[in-house]
Amino acid sequence: MQAFREWAPEWLIRLTILLVIAPGFLVLGLYGGNLTEAAGFYGIEPADAQYSILVYYVGLASFFPLEQRLVSYFTTRHYFLFGVFLMTGCNYLLYTVREPFFFLLLRFVEGICISGIMATGMSLIFSRLADGRARIMGYAIFYGLLMASASLSLQVASSALHYFDFYVLYQLLIYLQLPGAILLFFLLKDVRLRPRIPLYQVELPSFILLVAALLLWGYTMVYGQQENWLDSPKIVTAALVGSGLTVLFVMRQQALKRPFIRLELLRNGPFVVSLLVLLFFYICRGTLGLAMQYFSSVLQLDPLHISLLMIPNLAGIALGTAVIPRFLLRKKSIQLIWLSGFGLLAVYHLWMYGLFDSEVEMIDFIGPLFCQGVGVAVLMVPVIHFSVSSVPASVSSHATALGVITRYLGFSLSIALLNFSRLYAKSIHYHRIQEQVTVLNPYTGERLAQYKQQLIDHGMQAEPAALAAQKGLGQAVDLQAQLRYSMDYYLLMAGLIGVVMIGIALMPYLKSKLVFSKQPPVPF
Repeated sequence: MQAFREWAPEWLIRLTILLVIAPGFLVLGLYGGNLTEAAGFYGIEPADAQYSILVYYVGLASFFPLEQRLVSYFTTRHYFLFGVFLMTGCNYLLYTVREPFFFLLLRFVEGICISGIMATGMSLIFSRLADGRARIMGYAIFYGLLMASASLSLQVASSALHYFDFYVLYQLLIYLQLPGAILLFFLLKDVRLRPRIPLYQVELPSFILLVAALLLWGYTMVYGQQENWLDSPKIVTAALVGSGLTVLFVMRQQALKRPFIRLELLRNGPFVVSLLVLLFFYICRGTLGLAMQYFSSVLQLDPLHISLLMIPNLAGIALGTAVIPRFLLRKKSIQLIWLSGFGLLAVYHLWMYGLFDSEVEMIDFIGPLFCQGVGVAVLMVPVIHFSVSSVPASVSSHATALGVITRYLGFSLSIALLNFSRLYAKSIHYHRIQEQVTVLNPYTGERLAQYKQQLIDHGMQAEPAALAAQKGLGQAVDLQAQLRYSMDYYLLMAGLIGVVMIGIALMPYLKSKLVFSKQPPVPF
């Protein structure tokens, strides 16, 4: 049944859907590049702001199975407008609230709202793309925007924060939602795209178990290193309770006639392979955050200049989005596409490994960041659609739910790995460098004298200059330790990518062609 008014032109319908889901893309990456600003605005630690990103993903991932029931119960117009209304309300409350608990609660509700808006928006988009070629282009564009969301959010946020306070971002999101909501009100009809299903058998216990387990998993990943992992009673409790809730969730799904998520899909070999590739893909993407930290702390770039560095990354995503449909339309094998994408990511990591230095020009990073953008764009659509094509159409929504959860696990694992290696590997390098920087080392004396003389030349007295020179030397040691740690992490990821590429090359069923069926779209 047609959901839009007959008089509405196709271009206006597509523009309206884009205007509705665009703020959702911005919310996905709003906090990623502005953790310090968000933490300062709410009076919390950067780790708390980082955890809020995972809380948002928990809302998105856990609500998707429920969303499939709710969207059939309500008319598309009412459901869509209610989701936009809730999203606007969340942004207004986030603009006014300062308490950490309510901040995290609103982030969770925000994730739920985005889950409904994105899923319904994609259903409306792909219901209008009957042609196979158009569907391929639609998938590529949607997931290209998804991959670009972090960089796009950084562009918008850094420009706004350069001139305004953090709360202006929420005002901007509210204003961005209004045009789409108004157009949606006039263009959508009161119809249902699916048969109405009563809500008397909604599996709320499974939803609660899944939410609690994912929240505790995220807490362990974000705060584990900060709390010294198993030496902390908080982390031990979170890990044990989270594991117990996961076991209860699995047991309940096995006992239910209509499970919340069909876990038997995990017995499907190709589907499991696609989830593992997706998991590793999101772990690899975490290194971009490490690069941004390097730009900020080592090169001393402000967020506005960092956002300018992300423009080549956006250009790479745009190129990859334009190229991948041609590969798919020519029916290239999954194996070739995956190897090409991971090959580009390997080049990016090795290239960045060679560039890490305390004195380097911004222009030197254009190439590797562009390469990273092309790599993620080439991988995203084939990996996701292969996972759904590996299962029957009747259970594709359950495959989507598992895919969203896998994305969450990969993102949280990348945070844990970065936090662990940042403190562990950096401390090792710091002590090694510190052992060489002694008063017996003539180079140390030369550097101290150089620092001291520079400060005296700027008008500082000799005694304070000597103390400041000692502090400057300590900062230089810390800087070198961070550079070494960053190089180690990038080299490790490049090696792991090589191992994954060998595994992909040895899997015979990955030589099959990627066929774009008419299965429901996959918003993860």
